Amino acid sequence: MERRYGGVGRCKCSFWFAVAHDILGVLIMMVGVFGGLVIHDLFIYAGGIIIFFSLIWWVFWYSGNIDVPPEELEDDVGLIKLKNRGIIYTL
Repeated sequence: MERRYGGVGRCKCSFWFAVAHDILGVLIMMVGVFGGLVIHDLFIYAGGIIIFFSLIWWVFWYSGNIDVPPEELEDDVGLIKLKNRGIIYTL
């Protein structure tokens, strides 16, 4: 029986960490753009770096939600399907 995941999928923590980093990065970047501070470039670069780090969480979320059928999850070392056995075995 295949389990269905609604909403954001299986990796909810990675999703919400990614969203939080995106929001925080945009807020810090907007403070640098519209804040009128002397060190505005620091805030702009810091916001861009935080948004870049959110990509790590997006990759974790995406790769955690990839569905692979159980038939394809066999180990490549030593496990061979019974129906595909022939005269030659690979070691």
